Amino acid sequence: MFLPMKRKVLAGAFAAFAAIVGINTEAAAGGMSAPGYTSGLPIYAILPKGMYYLNQTQSNERSVAGDDIRTNSNIFFFYYQSDMEIAGGAVSYVLAPTLFDYTSTGGYHALGMYNTYLASQIDWEIADGLYFGARLGGYVPQDGELAYDYGAIEPRFGFTYMKDGWLGLANFIFGFPAGGTAGDMAPNYFLADFSITKAFGKWTIGPVAHTSTDLDTPYPGYEKQSQFAVGGLIGYDLGGATLQTKLTTDLTEENYGGKETALWTNLILKLW
Repeated sequence: MFLPMKRKVLAGAFAAFAAIVGINTEAAAGGMSAPGYTSGLPIYAILPKGMYYLNQTQSNERSVAGDDIRTNSNIFFFYYQSDMEIAGGAVSYVLAPTLFDYTSTGGYHALGMYNTYLASQIDWEIADGLYFGARLGGYVPQDGELAYDYGAIEPRFGFTYMKDGWLGLANFIFGFPAGGTAGDMAPNYFLADFSITKAFGKWTIGPVAHTSTDLDTPYPGYEKQSQFAVGGLIGYDLGGATLQTKLTTDLTEENYGGKETALWTNLILKLW
C-alpha cells in the first residue's frame, strides 16, 4: 500500500477516523462527504430563484487507541437555484470549498483546505410539498496536506418534504473515488442522511440520523468500515437567516476504533 510521505504521519489512528472528517489515507471509509452533513436541510426542495449561502461548521471527536482525535471544519456552501428547467424539473448548482483543522493528543496538528465540491441538481415536485431530486457532482483532486490527491464522482438522489412547518429529508449518496496516485486504493462508499423537523414559531426541533459504509475492499487486507449515528437538531429563525445546531453520536461503528460525537452548526441565508 502506497502512502505519500506527507500522509504517512496520518496513518494508524488517523486512518480509523478519516471517513467522517475527510482526511487522507487509502483506508479512509465513509467517503469524501461527511455523513450527516445534509440532515435538517431542504436539499431537494425547489426554492425561489437566487443564490443561497450555507456556512456549516463541524466539530468531531473520537478516541482511537487512547489518542483523542479532534477535527473542525468550515464548509462554505453556495447554492444557486436557477430558473432553468429540464424535463419539467428545476435546475440548481452547487459550489462548496472547505477549510479543515485536525488535532490529536498524539501531537499532530494541521490546518488547510479540503477538496472542493461541485455539482448540478434537478428537482421535481411530485406531490404537494413532496420533492424528488437527483444530483451529479463530486470532489476535484487537490494538493495540500489535508486534501486528497484524487477526486470522487458522487451521484445522489433523495426526497424532501416541506409543508406546514414540517421538513423531512432522505438523502442517498454513492461515491466512486478516481484519479490521483491512490484513487484506485480508496473504497467505493455509500452514505445516507435522514431527518424530520417541525417548526414552532421561530423554533425548529427534530431528530436526525446518518449512516455510512464501504462498498468494496480496494486492496487485500482492507477492513470495511461502517457506522450509524443518531442525534437531534434545534434551529431558530433570525429573520433573513436561519441558525441550526445538531449533535450526533455513533450508536454502532465497525473498524473505526471508537465511536464518534459530532457537533454541527448551520447558518443559512439568501444572498440575492
